[in-house]
Amino acid sequence: MPLKLIIGPPNSGRTGAVLDAFRAAAARDPVLVVPTVDDVERFEEELTREGAAVIGARAGTFKELFSLVARATDAPGGPALSRIQRRRLAREALSRAKLRLLAASSGREGFPAALEDLISELQAALIDPAALAERAAEAGEYEREIAGLYVAFAEVREEVGRHDEHTLAAAATSALRSRPDAWGARPVFLYGFDDLTREQLELVFELARSCPVTVALPWEDRQTLTGARGALFAELRDVEGVAIERLESVPRFTRSSTLFELERRFGDLAAEQEPIDNDGGLALLASAGDLAEAEAVGGEVARLLHDGVRPGEIAIVLRDPGSAGPLYGRVLSRFGIPVAVQADLAATRTGTGAGLIALLEAAVGRRRADDLLAYLRTPGIASPSSVDWFQRRLLRGRVRTADEALSSWADGGENGSRRLPGVEKLRSAGSGPALLHEAGRQARWIAEATIRGEGAVAGEERALELRAGAEIERALGELADLDLPASPADVIGAISGLEVPIWRGPTEGRVRVISPYRARARRVAHLFVCSMQDGEFPRRDTGGPLLSDDARAALALPPRKKAEIEDRYLFSVCLSRPKERLWLSWRSADDEGGATARSPFVDEARELLAPPLPRETEERDEALVAEAGGRGLADSVFTPGSAPSEDELARAEAASGGDAPGVDEGIRARTGARLEAARLRASGGRLRPGPLSLEPVLERMRSQELFGPSTLEEYAECPYRWFVDHELRPQRIGPEDEPLTSGQIAHQVLEGLYAKPPAPEGRPTPETLPVWLNRASELVTELGPGKLPRERADTAAALRRVEGLVLAFLADEARTPTPFRPAPELAEARFGFDDSEKGALPLGSGGVHGQIDRIDLGPGGQALVQDYKSGARVEGGKRMLEKGKLQLQLYLLAARELWGLDLAGGLYRPLGARNEADRKPKGLLRKSLRAELSGLDPRPGDHLDDEDFDDALEEAGARAEEIIAAIQAGDIGRRPITGACPSYCHFQSICRRERGLSEDEPVSDDEVEE
Repeated sequence: MPLKLIIGPPNSGRTGAVLDAFRAAAARDPVLVVPTVDDVERFEEELTREGAAVIGARAGTFKELFSLVARATDAPGGPALSRIQRRRLAREALSRAKLRLLAASSGREGFPAALEDLISELQAALIDPAALAERAAEAGEYEREIAGLYVAFAEVREEVGRHDEHTLAAAATSALRSRPDAWGARPVFLYGFDDLTREQLELVFELARSCPVTVALPWEDRQTLTGARGALFAELRDVEGVAIERLESVPRFTRSSTLFELERRFGDLAAEQEPIDNDGGLALLASAGDLAEAEAVGGEVARLLHDGVRPGEIAIVLRDPGSAGPLYGRVLSRFGIPVAVQADLAATRTGTGAGLIALLEAAVGRRRADDLLAYLRTPGIASPSSVDWFQRRLLRGRVRTADEALSSWADGGENGSRRLPGVEKLRSAGSGPALLHEAGRQARWIAEATIRGEGAVAGEERALELRAGAEIERALGELADLDLPASPADVIGAISGLEVPIWRGPTEGRVRVISPYRARARRVAHLFVCSMQDGEFPRRDTGGPLLSDDARAALALPPRKKAEIEDRYLFSVCLSRPKERLWLSWRSADDEGGATARSPFVDEARELLAPPLPRETEERDEALVAEAGGRGLADSVFTPGSAPSEDELARAEAASGGDAPGVDEGIRARTGARLEAARLRASGGRLRPGPLSLEPVLERMRSQELFGPSTLEEYAECPYRWFVDHELRPQRIGPEDEPLTSGQIAHQVLEGLYAKPPAPEGRPTPETLPVWLNRASELVTELGPGKLPRERADTAAALRRVEGLVLAFLADEARTPTPFRPAPELAEARFGFDDSEKGALPLGSGGVHGQIDRIDLGPGGQALVQDYKSGARVEGGKRMLEKGKLQLQLYLLAARELWGLDLAGGLYRPLGARNEADRKPKGLLRKSLRAELSGLDPRPGDHLDDEDFDDALEEAGARAEEIIAAIQAGDIGRRPITGACPSYCHFQSICRRERGLSEDEPVSDDEVEE
């Protein structure tokens, strides 16, 4: 029987020619072979579109063709090894092989999958283990190790007594070769393929000996086709007796003349031709960031649907839909657009897969507290609020192991003990098939929990989670059937390499998100080719994962497809798929505004159109962005006239003030409460926090009378930061920062030392320093472990640093000649507290309470206030107030007003400084007592005349009164003292003020001048 080729470029009618021939052969039970299951559904629809069913015909993939041949020829059949089973065989082969050059890389997580892919390629190329080993013998040691792994894989497969799809295919082809009449004259048609493996070609050749075989190929003598897919046509045209039907491009198959010409000329290296006039067939989209690009595409899709285009006539192409596809699925679903993302998602990117791996790690793997916490974070497993507090306990208790965390979780229930039976069941399962089956049951339970428990997922994500649970349970069951050893690491590795279909089911009536490969066999009216970035489409060629091009040549393997050539061909395919309009979309900037490089394919396609682009790179970039639509960094909402959904319209109208023109009144009427809520949020500057206005809140603020100096300083630095920290009181989830904890310990140690001096004179001297140092070390040992446990290396090191800082401070003290001596009775002098001897320092409508670290007294009874600071930097001098510093001045006022002491001055002591120069004290000192204070080596600028000294204290008191009045009035505007937010503030997500920039606060209506 002759082999027939139907060849032609896009728009040549190959689909119609194949369908006509298929219908004509309906009486002979023909078989139509297409690349994917989706294509099967599409051709079945095409065959019945005219109203008459085609009885006796069959459409399927190559896998089904091999099965049909096997049944017809009585070849061995049955279930083949699944991909996860093959990967397990590859892992087993690795464990048995003696490797030297591959020893290091073979331990990486992705190596078994890469090995299985290579072995599958070798099998599809009809290269058996013995043949590869023979070729490798004349190559190098690296190639011999690869060949040895292939041999080991085949041996393991024989041990488990299983076939794979390649051995079944080889058996079917061999049986057909022996019994060509067994198939009969049943015609076979192939459509949608631009490349075939040697395994598939051998079956085609054998079928052509006994029945009519028709192959429809995209072919045109053009570099983009001959360079990427020329080998298949070259091989088929040389078959003896082949008949070739050549078709030519016909404009009637494409409604846009621009698209017709664009597809024909792309990649054509012939002489220059006249530019193509754009009739609207090609559109460009340039957006800033991944989300903005998806939203721009979603907005265009929504407009098409509004104009009456059916969803099935729209497709979105991504070079890697498994990576970016979920984002497009979420965005389009948010806009109310029916969508099907036809790609596989790593199981670890589902809540079920990630939760199961965390459970396995906690139960039988690394057994870390973090893994148990990650499992509890899985949607539906536990109350998110309970897990928040549980995490807080773990962090503050510095819990590391899963067993400690399990004990804490079990004891933390409000109504008694909380158990996690999944952990107990996995530990009881041990290893091997029992562990695999139990892990599968846990996968199903987690998947069901994600849609029924607290924090459960919603919408189409539910179907994905249930599918993930089913896929993982099925895959682990298949691994158990192999009866090979299965350690926890094997189970975790298997799940990590598993992929889950994002969409399963019919795609009719949905916008499809697909790869270029899926786009080959189907045309649509409107096509979006997205993420057109250099390095993404086209990809950068990184070579083969296991075999370089030279190694492949040494083993006489087929040459690897080069990324540039392959992606250029795939892009040309995308140009041929739309009938009406093609969008090319790229990101001109990332989410932070950094420039990103677009695909060179965009420039090549646009070069074919009029008007011509500038030659200079910068001018060209600007021209393309100006020509393109899309969304920029500032486009947080759509314009009312382009809003793709009612929710987006509500946001758009709220942002624009409402009543915008160009909005469908029916849609506007249906926005209802959403629009009013959005307007309320956007009106009157309420999107920007401002002064408090609710009377119950103001009453609560007015009732505050006592304040700590640090509280007033925080308000001075930024009123809103003070409000969030002191009034909203967000609960810190982790332990206190190490510097703060270290400072607390250092304060306690110094308080204990000066309250009960270990030697006469009340302060260290060169002679008594060893005694002070010994006592300080004892106090660190007594007080420190409660906050910084010695059992852990990091906290033990921090405790050691605390001891070093205290000892360095005491050494400085011993070297400082001064007549001032600490007054033990005034150590940690407290005022304004219920249990303190002294009352509060009255200031305006309130008062100040506090605790002075230390007061030293001079020979004349003058008081020197000293305040220890945990940090390495402190402020001093007259300009302290300008930087919001009040504590030292208020402590000086308290010492004078409450204890009646004459003041010599006050000093900050930076305990956190690492060298002697940085540990110099700073503060406010009376110049009249310079001689008595000279031993402290203060800065000259810290000495003030008596009048300036007293003025500095009075000004600080007046500023404190202002702050107290402002707090009581509810004035909490976002006013950082420097005009820009400091880097250490973590409340930007609450106050929403742009970091690093000065920003004017909104004024109220009554402040606006007429």
